[in-house]
Amino acid sequence: MLGVEMEHNEAVRTQAAERYVLGELPPPLRDEFEAHYFDCQECAQDVKAVAEFVDNVRAVLRAAA
Repeated sequence: MLGVEMEHNEAVRTQAAERYVLGELPPPLRDEFEAHYFDCQECAQDVKAVAEFVDNVRAVLRAAA
């Protein structure tokens, strides 16, 4: 990593938390977002909420199968 950190407004605008959890961020953007969200309580909460949502959806889909 080059020490570049994503700005909070960019993280929100690009739905970085959602894309991060879904594995949709390319490595350079993933690294920038990680540098940001490790220090941003709001984005850390977003990552946690999205991860919980995805886990719950997967559980429902498994139960329905």
